[in-house]
Amino acid sequence: MHAAHDSWPEPAELVRDSIGLSDFASWTDWSLARVGFRPSNCLALVDVCRDELMWPFEEEMARTWGRPFSVGALGAMVLAGRTGLAAALSHVPGEDRRQRFVVLAFPHIGIDADGVAGRVQRRGHTRASTACGALAALREQLLEGGPRPGAPRPGGPDDIEQDYLRERVGGLVAPGPVPSLTALTDLARRAAVEDIARYIDLARGSEPVDVAYISGMVLHLADGQDRVSGVTAEVCIDDDTIPLPT
Repeated sequence: MHAAHDSWPEPAELVRDSIGLSDFASWTDWSLARVGFRPSNCLALVDVCRDELMWPFEEEMARTWGRPFSVGALGAMVLAGRTGLAAALSHVPGEDRRQRFVVLAFPHIGIDADGVAGRVQRRGHTRASTACGALAALREQLLEGGPRPGAPRPGGPDDIEQDYLRERVGGLVAPGPVPSLTALTDLARRAAVEDIARYIDLARGSEPVDVAYISGMVLHLADGQDRVSGVTAEVCIDDDTIPLPT
């Protein structure tokens, strides 16, 4: 599978179209209540990178949806697999005998004061560092011409998450120029949503599970704010898919 990535918005556009964490959390609550999802009858599956910068987002989602089931790894990849999602299914409140997940899949990216993507000023550091570091490292590998998907895992058993990120997201990169970091971040988002959906299907068997898929990216801005941008959302109930206006 290959993805076009040359039309992804520039960092300035992502910032312009972004929303604060609290407002975003309120929007998820309001939008999903209209289709029967409430904190009392569903379980949030939060998929974010392991970076400590993602804690404010996780905290805001927990404040709205209750304690989540964490499924994220480096680059917001999902390694929980069928077994992990089967465990999550057994944790769903099931208030009305229906099982419901709220999937929140959000890779992240820093944007500095000059509008450069991938740079963030961390607490206690005199120089800017990368965010997402794992995706930035993947992009450097691609710029150097490899390793490409199918090649031996360079990290072996000691770098499983980064190797999986390279294989999964690298496999979505179309031939030609290497995508920008913002475009690569969106490919990570797409891969995460596809993987979670597949794992849920494998775990549930013949059981009906209603799922809200909400995804996008978290922006870490130069003023210390975290904002959400590029959001897509849909709800799958039985055989119906309902897009949510964003």
